[in-house]
Amino acid sequence: MKNVYKTAARFFKRRWHIIALVLISVLSFGLNFFAISKNGVGNTYYAAAIKSMTQSFKNFFFVSFDPAGMVSVDKPPLGLWIQALFVLIFGYHGWAMMLPQAIAGTGSCLLTYFLTKKYFGRAAGLLSALIFAVTPAVVVVSRNNTMDMQLIFFLLVAVWFFFKSIDKSKWRYLFIAAVFVGLAFNIKMLQAYTILPAFAIVYLIFSKQKFLKRLLAGLIATAIMAAVSFAWAIVVDLYPSSSRPYVDSSTNNTVLNLIIGHNGLERIYGQGAGMGGGIFRDGAGRNDGGTLPIMPGQRQYGGRTPPAIPWKGQYDGNTPPAQDEDNGSAQDNKSAQRQGNNNFRPAPGQNKGHAGTADSNGAGSTRDAGDNANGPRQQFDGGFTRNRPDGSGKVMGDNGRNGGNNGNDIGTASIIRLWNSSLYGQASWLLIFSLFGLAAFISKSSLKKPTLKLVVLTLWYIWLVTMFVFFSFAGFYHQYYLCMLAPQIAVLSGAGFVGMFRYFKYRNGIKQILLPVSLAATLAVELYHVWSYSALRAWLIPIMAVSGTAALILMAIYLLKPRKPMQALISIFTMVSLLAAPVYWSLTPVMYVPNATMPYAGPELAFRGGMGGGAVQNNTENPQSSLEKYLVKNYKPGSYLVVAQRASDVAQLIIDTGLPAVAYGGFLGSDNSLSVSKLKQLVAEGKVTYFLVSRFGGGRGNSELISYVEQNAVKVDASEYGGTSGFGIGSELYCFKTTGK
Repeated sequence: MKNVYKTAARFFKRRWHIIALVLISVLSFGLNFFAISKNGVGNTYYAAAIKSMTQSFKNFFFVSFDPAGMVSVDKPPLGLWIQALFVLIFGYHGWAMMLPQAIAGTGSCLLTYFLTKKYFGRAAGLLSALIFAVTPAVVVVSRNNTMDMQLIFFLLVAVWFFFKSIDKSKWRYLFIAAVFVGLAFNIKMLQAYTILPAFAIVYLIFSKQKFLKRLLAGLIATAIMAAVSFAWAIVVDLYPSSSRPYVDSSTNNTVLNLIIGHNGLERIYGQGAGMGGGIFRDGAGRNDGGTLPIMPGQRQYGGRTPPAIPWKGQYDGNTPPAQDEDNGSAQDNKSAQRQGNNNFRPAPGQNKGHAGTADSNGAGSTRDAGDNANGPRQQFDGGFTRNRPDGSGKVMGDNGRNGGNNGNDIGTASIIRLWNSSLYGQASWLLIFSLFGLAAFISKSSLKKPTLKLVVLTLWYIWLVTMFVFFSFAGFYHQYYLCMLAPQIAVLSGAGFVGMFRYFKYRNGIKQILLPVSLAATLAVELYHVWSYSALRAWLIPIMAVSGTAALILMAIYLLKPRKPMQALISIFTMVSLLAAPVYWSLTPVMYVPNATMPYAGPELAFRGGMGGGAVQNNTENPQSSLEKYLVKNYKPGSYLVVAQRASDVAQLIIDTGLPAVAYGGFLGSDNSLSVSKLKQLVAEGKVTYFLVSRFGGGRGNSELISYVEQNAVKVDASEYGGTSGFGIGSELYCFKTTGK
């Protein structure tokens, strides 16, 4: 028995890091994929595209949004190609589309370990991998069919080969890194190039080769990267435009315009500022000055009058205006509706007989379940809205405006933006801690003769600063984009902790205080953020405060009287105090159903839909289902199921039926893919019978096109497809049939 114990002890001592890495990998994949089926198909815009892409090679290559191939997706192809291949292998399921992201998330976690371990040791590598795995934004995107985690994986592979090129002084590794950056470009376009400043500065300064050789290698690598990046775009733009889908969110039907405009300048200066169509643009590319359109995955209301949805969308108090589901007017306080994930709760007495519901994407709402006082009810608070620290109970978020999190509130551009209430919880938890870590590796000798560690750190910090500046001052992005901060913060925090702990352990001069100071500063900000959630004060705050205080007390005792066993306790208590909140935030998209279109992590998800999205479903048939049945019943093979302005109008139809429903205006409704003359031709050929006119958003899209439809088609009475007030918000169905309906 003793021999068995000794053998096991020896094995664990030699292989402990492998066991730890396996456990972290299991944790990562569990967070990324556990109970993924409750997320449905995720973002319906991409899910519909995958449905269309798997129907023909042409749709696959051009990443067509609709089965008819009228309009493409507003993203490059690689990430969607990978999802489509998984669907072809496993069948059309939401989990099949999300599996590539879950694998990429765990793969990125492993890459983070190896990239850190090689230069800073096993402990730093394991800690970095753990921090990456529990970064909330990482979990969010790994559980969705957005392609951001694939982007991160390809960039980390590029970093791996880049470091090899520096270490080995071999050009081929630099060229391989360039290839992977080019592949990453074909996932999220210019977002992939955020790593280039770090690559360029580090290679030109620290490469062991002569300067002219470095410059030549850099130019060749740039050419390779550009070739891989733009190969697909060039093929698409050279292909006859009449024989391929219109490039969504472009103004001239070219991928180059999409790259520079919608996926370029508009991200920096805000939507509507670039060359592509913006959120507030009509079909002619003009500002309508109006309302944010319904995006795919968001709930659409059946009434003609939509509920008020301000841009910042939130209410200062706890009580929203009550709206009737059918006509949008206030009516006996019967129902309080929520759009997307505007997090507010009804006043006392407003929820009588109303069942809390959640749509397929987890966007909660309250629906009229009749006047049954004993009917099922949805608990709307529980302290998961952000309350003022003074206990006033007023709903608060960024600058006191937000009633929770709307999934796309990025606050005001400033140097402190990443610490505001809507962004901090996604990826910024250890940002301060990662900055302290740099001091642990800087010395006079290292600056005079840079070590490989300092070279590696330089790349990570430059990449971090690049992303920090973008997220601090960019005009438009989504909260889940913050996953791009995760690799840098994870590596720098893991390596920084080990470096600072080494100075602390050996009581090495002034640097011995780096660890306690960084812990105190980081924990103070974390506690301030968590304190605004009243429901978390009873358990999460004590865990963080007690473990953090214990770590600081043990550090003080150790400095007075060092004992080796105390080192492990200090490390454990430090990590528990710093990671308790991020771990809980990361669990929220696993426990609850996130917003599919603009996913985020945080306690607000509990407020939106309950455990597992477990809101009680209403028995009333969805207007879309009624319309869908009607359109399918009257569908003729070879024709279009329906023509609509926005992707959100037909995405679910495509997912459910796989039939050629088309959105001529694309994602934003601003594309000019369909002219009046073309519509006339399609009607004459019998390809277009039904046309859906959306009144929402303040604009009419292509007004000339809509006018032609209104003058030459017959409006279908909503009662014919089981509706009472049209489809969506103020939408109307028209028919070009000369006989029949």
